[in-house]
This record gives sequence, C-alpha cells and structure tokens, in this order.
Amino acid sequence: MQELNHILNKMTELLQQLTGILHTEQMILIENYLVHKLGNIIDEKNQLLIKLKILDEQRIAIGKELHLASPYSDNEPLANQWATIVKSTSLLAQMNRDNGEILQQRLDQTRQTIDFINKSKKTNIYTNGGYQKTETVSTTRAKV
Repeated sequence: MQELNHILNKMTELLQQLTGILHTEQMILIENYLVHKLGNIIDEKNQLLIKLKILDEQRIAIGKELHLASPYSDNEPLANQWATIVKSTSLLAQMNRDNGEILQQRLDQTRQTIDFINKSKKTNIYTNGGYQKTETVSTTRAKV
C-alpha cells in the first residue's frame, strides 16, 4: 500500500511540473517571445508525459497485486490522492488543448501572410535587405 501511495505522490508531483511547463508554453505562444525555446519546452513536456505513463503502468500493476483499483473508494487517503490526480489531469488536458488552438491560430496567420505575399501582383515585394522594393520611373523623355 505504501508503494502505491508513493506512486500517486510522484504522479501528483509530475503533474505540478507539467502545469508549469504548459503555462510557460502558453506564455511563449501568446506573447511570442522566446519562440526559440519552444522546442525545449515541448521536449520537457514529452519527457514528463513518458514518466507519467510509466508511473501509471506501475500503479495499475501494484493495484492488481493489492486488488485495488481507481478510484480507490475503500481507502480514503488513496481516493483523495486519486481525485486530485484526476482533477489535475482534466485541467492539464484543457490547457494543452488551449495551447494547441493558440498554435493553430499562429500557423493560420502565418499561412495567410505567406499567401498574401505570394498572391501579390508584384513578384518581389521585398528585397534581400528586407526593404520594400519601389518602382523606378525612367527619367528619359520622349522627344516629339
């Protein structure tokens, strides 16, 4: 029983870390700063999710040995821990969906910008230096 308690505590701890990571990911997506760190944040998130999956598999295996299953109604401390985990997981899933929607909006805006530039009547709107290309008017006049 102690081992199951330890696993649930570790899962709660990892979910708290995941909350921080998802919050950081959301701030990067919203404020568009430190975008270069987004890859690292996603890697950290994935590592935590792998650890959580392993812990959950251990929880299930130990539960089978002890003939206990979630929501652990017969054991109040375990039931309380499990309720906290379920609530946290639900909130984190929503936060992750929100981050996905923000990311999708960014991608859509980028695609629209690229499409606008590509559909422009002028083939080269910007020079290599990033300045807008201006049309030059010939100074040669026709003589009549």
